[in-house]
Amino acid sequence: MATVTLALAACGGPGGSAGATTCPIPVAPASPTFSGDILPALQGSCGSRSSTCHSGAAPTGHFSFATGAGRTAGDVRADLVNAVPSNAPPGWLRVAPYDPARSWVLEKITQDQPGGSGYGARMPYGAADVCAATVQAIRAWIERGGPND
Repeated sequence: MATVTLALAACGGPGGSAGATTCPIPVAPASPTFSGDILPALQGSCGSRSSTCHSGAAPTGHFSFATGAGRTAGDVRADLVNAVPSNAPPGWLRVAPYDPARSWVLEKITQDQPGGSGYGARMPYGAADVCAATVQAIRAWIERGGPND
């Protein structure tokens, strides 16, 4: 099975990160970790310290996946797990431990109209859908409770 890796330009626009991809985890690990698999995948397809939509202190999106300058992987995880998103219907969490069906991050990367109409578009915006293996890895991490590992 061939894996197609597509480069993104910053949320579909010019000037994106050359290393950005919508398939940062081409083969889902059996037990994905946050710091080894999930965070690098989110940074690679959504934003890192230097470029794309969810990066830096003032990201284009509602959330930053940036690390560095005193912000750690644990800080990013803490901002994800059990956190209420600013752009979702009531009842969602960015990551609901053990509950992928109520985890906004999965809704945003798998649905064309996440949460129904009025809550934005599928992410990454203007780029190819996140590949199935990456979605599977994120789902598996959430099913394990979204641990800080």
